[in-house]
Amino acid sequence: MKIRIRMITYCALLIMSVVSAKAQNDVGTYHGSDIYTAGAGAEYRNQFNHLDVAITTGTTGIGAELAMPASDMVQIRAGFAVMPSFKKSMNFRVGLKNDPEKDKNGNKIVTKFDKMSEVFKQATGYQIDRNIKMYGRPTYYNAKVLVDVFPFPNKKWFVTAGFYYGNEQIAKAYNAYEDMSSLVAVGIYNHVHDKVVAGEPIVTTSVGGFEYAIKFDPHYEDDAEVIKRFEQYGRMGVHLGDFKDGTPYYCYPNEEAMMEVKVKANRFKPYLGFGYGSEVPKTGKLYNFAFECGFMTWGGTPKIITHDGVDLAKDVHGIRGDIGSYVRFFKGFKVFPVLNLRISRRIF
Repeated sequence: MKIRIRMITYCALLIMSVVSAKAQNDVGTYHGSDIYTAGAGAEYRNQFNHLDVAITTGTTGIGAELAMPASDMVQIRAGFAVMPSFKKSMNFRVGLKNDPEKDKNGNKIVTKFDKMSEVFKQATGYQIDRNIKMYGRPTYYNAKVLVDVFPFPNKKWFVTAGFYYGNEQIAKAYNAYEDMSSLVAVGIYNHVHDKVVAGEPIVTTSVGGFEYAIKFDPHYEDDAEVIKRFEQYGRMGVHLGDFKDGTPYYCYPNEEAMMEVKVKANRFKPYLGFGYGSEVPKTGKLYNFAFECGFMTWGGTPKIITHDGVDLAKDVHGIRGDIGSYVRFFKGFKVFPVLNLRISRRIF
């Protein structure tokens, strides 16, 4: 048995020696981390033999990457990028249904909104400003795994495939906090409107075992006139556009006196692109830079969801003003364009 083990050991050592010598002959001349001759074992010598760390900036945000060669022509990259937070303002106007602000000649007129807001101010002390400001912010971030293929001998041009994976909400818009008082007033008005039109008490309370209610009684002339006005004028809101059946879509503040919109896309986003990279002059191979461009698919047109669940991109058309401009902007991007600059440093 001992003799057999020794014989097997000697044979294994002999085979390993032959294979090692053959591999060295195939690789040829080797300098540092690069292969200068195209022997059969060249691509294996350049496999996972160095690591680069990089910073990136571009349409995907600011990020960091790690890169390592998988062969002489293939590089694997992994990283993370986040879009810095900044805000862009937009404006919309609060109004009532069927309440034009100008006559046929284009002259401004006193609207139903003007009349009701004045009455509301006298009753509550709140001024309803019909001009409301909103802020839009990008909110996206992504991790990524990418594979670069260098098809040419100079290894400067490359094609890339892989994927990004990030959050579902890529942007949001919300009203300015300084305009919340106006939206609170709108919410109070709509609450009173709904109670009056439904014939319900606006306020009920109990004192000493007796219940008291504030309610407009249609049997009284003054109360009947108030009820008639509420029924005529309707609720206050923002006329963003119209549904496909022609019904006007009015957006109303939520219970927190806020108006919000969220833009959503798929979390998983396949990517395809190409780029060009080279060494930074006079740094040897220590520093490199690269430009890349491409696109990641995020499931077609992003969803643009209001706080009451309406998709502005799918369900509403004819959206006007600043909000309409942004809705059309997002609807135009079936894929997300990627344009990035990468600067890397060799670690080992």
